[in-house]
Parts: sequence; C-alpha cells; structure tokens
Amino acid sequence: MCGRYKRRSDKQHIAEAFQVSVGLEELYLGPEDDIAPQSFQPVIHLNEDGERQIELMRWAFKLPDRLLFNARSEGIEDANFWKESFIERRCIVPGDAVFEWQDVKNGKKPKYEFTLPGKEPFGMAAVWKLWKHPKTNQWERTFAVLTGEPNGLMEPIHPRMTTFLEPRDYPEYLAPAERLHARGCKAATGIYALPESRLQLLVRSRYTEPSQLSGVCETLLNFGGLVL
Repeated sequence: MCGRYKRRSDKQHIAEAFQVSVGLEELYLGPEDDIAPQSFQPVIHLNEDGERQIELMRWAFKLPDRLLFNARSEGIEDANFWKESFIERRCIVPGDAVFEWQDVKNGKKPKYEFTLPGKEPFGMAAVWKLWKHPKTNQWERTFAVLTGEPNGLMEPIHPRMTTFLEPRDYPEYLAPAERLHARGCKAATGIYALPESRLQLLVRSRYTEPSQLSGVCETLLNFGGLVL
C-alpha cells in the first residue's frame, strides 16, 4: 500500500529525471516530508501532443464510504473503476521515499521509510481520471498509486507494495495501450516485484516493544537494508 510518501527533489531535478518538457513554468514545488491523500501533488503524464507534462493533481478519489488512494495492479485492466484510466491515462508520480506501518498486537504501529538508493526521485506507477469532488463540487484531475504483491523486504511489514517503475520503462508505461510488455512495466499488472536488493529500508520509528523489530532485522540482514 502507499498511503504516505516523501518528495524532496525540486522541480528541475524531477524534470531531468523524467524528461519533462511542459508545465514547469506554471509549477511551484516545495519539499514535502509527509504527503497524504487528498493533497495536490505533481504527476507526469502525456498531453494531447504526446509530450511529457507535469501538473498538480489531487491524490485519492473521495467516495461516499471511503477514500480510494491506491489501485490494485492485479486485474486492473479489467476492473470497472480503473480499466479506462489504465488503458488511456497512465501517469507517474515522483517521490523520494514511501512510508508503511506494520500491524502489531500491542503498542503503536511502527513506521518504516523505504527508498531506492540512487534513484531519487523514483517513479511510482499511477492512473488518473476526472473526478467530481463531493466537497468542492468541482471536476478535478485525480490520481491513485498502483500497488502489487510485496517482495521479500516489504512482506514482513506490509502485505501490499507500491509499484515502482524502472526509468527505461517510463515511455512504455506513459504511452496509451491496453497491454504492457517491458519487464519493469509488468509491475503494473502484478507480475513483477522490485528486487529486494533495489529497495532500502530506513527505520525511523521509536518502538514500544523490542520484539517488534525481530523479523524486520532478519530481513534487513538478508537483503542489505540499513537500520538507523
């Protein structure tokens, strides 16, 4: 799941990393350390001229009974709510870290920060569509981040994992198409999970019980994560 993330890269760094050519002049971006659903965040997509454009979109669809900020990658091409967006309006969300909370029996849920060393900012697979916000009564461009099965590093902490894209697969992911073929893009259909060696875990929490760290520490040792 992706319910919080961090973005420290400025717009120039993002433009270079994602080869964005449109929308930079109108955009002001300050760093954000705890990005939450319903905020407006920068998203990269292809405009009508086929150029990569960056613009602010609202994160999460406000439904009567819930807030929909993630989309399951498995079967998304057939899901009623997501199918059209996945085929025609795929987009990429830039970030520098994602946060996950681990369910524990007692005490406060520990919070973990995940990064992709050397890939800041990284790209998260997402989809967008026009959505009428119930509070503002305005049609807004709104996005959700795709998630898939966790890899070995994420699994002890959370049963879902943010879908990260390899830079070489950005062109294919952004181009409208019903099927994706590149290995990195297969994450968007739940087939491919980021290798554990590429994901780094930074422990930022204070733990009420030492036992909460036991399984995580073992995983970190196996996959080279860093505990701070």
